[in-house]
Amino acid sequence: MATYAMRMGWRASGEMLKSSSIYRKTLQNVPVYLSVPSSTIIHTQRRSLFVLPLGIDVGLFGVAAYFTTKLKRPDPENVSHIFGPEHGSKEGDSHPERILKCIAHRGAGLDAPENTLEAFKYCVERDCNFVELDVRTSKDGQLVLLHDRGLERLTGANISNVQAMDWESLKSFDVGAKHPNREHFRDVRLCLLEEAIDYLLANKVKMIIDIKGEDKQMVNGIVQTFASNPVLYKYAVVTSFNPFMLYQIRKRDPEIVGALSYRPYCFSAADYDAENGPTNPRFGDKLPIHVAVRVADFIHSLLWRWTARWCSVSAVLLHKDIVSPSEVYYWRSLGIRCAGWCVNRPVEKLYWRSVLKSPYLANTLVGEPEVEHKRERDKKSVERAAKTDTILEEKKLSSGQK
Repeated sequence: MATYAMRMGWRASGEMLKSSSIYRKTLQNVPVYLSVPSSTIIHTQRRSLFVLPLGIDVGLFGVAAYFTTKLKRPDPENVSHIFGPEHGSKEGDSHPERILKCIAHRGAGLDAPENTLEAFKYCVERDCNFVELDVRTSKDGQLVLLHDRGLERLTGANISNVQAMDWESLKSFDVGAKHPNREHFRDVRLCLLEEAIDYLLANKVKMIIDIKGEDKQMVNGIVQTFASNPVLYKYAVVTSFNPFMLYQIRKRDPEIVGALSYRPYCFSAADYDAENGPTNPRFGDKLPIHVAVRVADFIHSLLWRWTARWCSVSAVLLHKDIVSPSEVYYWRSLGIRCAGWCVNRPVEKLYWRSVLKSPYLANTLVGEPEVEHKRERDKKSVERAAKTDTILEEKKLSSGQK
């Protein structure tokens, strides 16, 4: 009985090996184990299945997931209509005036109160047909044009989080109260994204919508804004520092033209420049959090190019101090526009126009060749009109004396 049970056990083990997913090959000369009854033979197995090391199979899975979830690009005609011809293209050589050069950052926020209708009117009056604006959500879900989380810098009010306030309360603040040119802009109020879009589209001004905050209301609001204004697909670009926010928006509506913004240390520091590096730490008084966000900055620096391609962006908006000719060439080779911010000094603008040959975002329109030429034309027109009026008056006087 014991011998029968042992035989059955060995047979069951053999059947399990035969049904295994691993291919086996039986050797021709197999040894017989002495510890097993003479009627039972154990066959030595040799595996021939190639098993990938852990790092390689995880990498292959990641590549497959990347291409599976990667978003599709928007209509190329819409991208071309927004950004104009590329520098060096046939159309660009034939019509150099159509090449995009300057984008008014926050509606030229150094010249007029930023992100306001007054700032956009200032740009329109100076023939600037491309602006950038920032959007946040209020407590009641309204899309408000505002860059900062609070109102301290613009108004001096002790309000650190506008998302805790509704629109009725926010619209009463004068956001031009502390502006350097406040004597020319009195009683300036915040405006809604809808109001800004109506004005800009009426004047055929293109725009970059920079979304601030990371809430579902923002995603829904942007998607609904484009759905209710189909012409925006040819006039507006949506950008964010957070690739996952941009991904959510473009996944809902892949025809929205997207751009990814980037600068070093964007998680841990509020400011950055090449000379001083990261300054004004966001969590300087909380060392563990500061260390954690510095790690996030490092990971972000390694992956942001990958996330830009994953979101199928049409442009990247980079801090001016990290842009080189090779960086512009890299993105241009992928069919993606590269623009820098904030390029304010005349010498910097000349460098971007003549060397990098790429568009830039500027906080001021002072020093822009097109604006200066317009001023000269307007000045000459006024002088000619005044001269003509003087001649007519003299003729009237001389005819009256006769």
